[in-house]
Amino acid sequence: MNRWIIITIISFVVIVVLLSLTVFKSRIKSAFYIDHMERPERTERMHIARIVETLNIQAGDIIADIGAGSGLFAREFAVQATSSGKIYAVDINSEILKHIDQTSKEKGITNIITIHSSENDPKIPGKVDLIFMCDTLHYIDQQEAYVRSMSSHVKTNGRIAVVSFHKNWPPMANKFSQQDLTAWMNKAGLTLLESYDFIQDEYLNIYRKK
Repeated sequence: MNRWIIITIISFVVIVVLLSLTVFKSRIKSAFYIDHMERPERTERMHIARIVETLNIQAGDIIADIGAGSGLFAREFAVQATSSGKIYAVDINSEILKHIDQTSKEKGITNIITIHSSENDPKIPGKVDLIFMCDTLHYIDQQEAYVRSMSSHVKTNGRIAVVSFHKNWPPMANKFSQQDLTAWMNKAGLTLLESYDFIQDEYLNIYRKK
């Protein structure tokens, strides 16, 4: 009897430790990303204001920021879309989403809704005018399938904007070319509108859904 009690206690402790490590890992990862994404050298290199201007966001737009990270872009989109619009900040890291909720509250932003997605599904509730994805697609394994999934969440004549690398990829990236991206978008029913190269080491491609 005592043997089974000991085994039960040990099993319980192992489960608690594993769960604690998972939560701790998520917090460490989110802290790293938040710090990295909002470093001045990165924001200057990315030309945040120019990207936002290029997207030509209108009041009332519904936008999904997939891989929203620290919420850097989501906050800018929220201002452009005004209170009549809606921004879905989508990420797989729940700790990052808590950060977005907190910073939105601190800044008085009320039109950002956080979405806890999975690796294969952005889980966007309903159709949107624009999907924005910055430095995220290279973390996804089934990229072509994910593009198809994104397309299903975009309104007719809606857009998908992707910022990604053409050189100096981060470690462990699932690399793809601009041609690969455009081919996936075409198969998903989107055509290339514009391509920009004002971001160091990266490009911005904007596609429209037919």
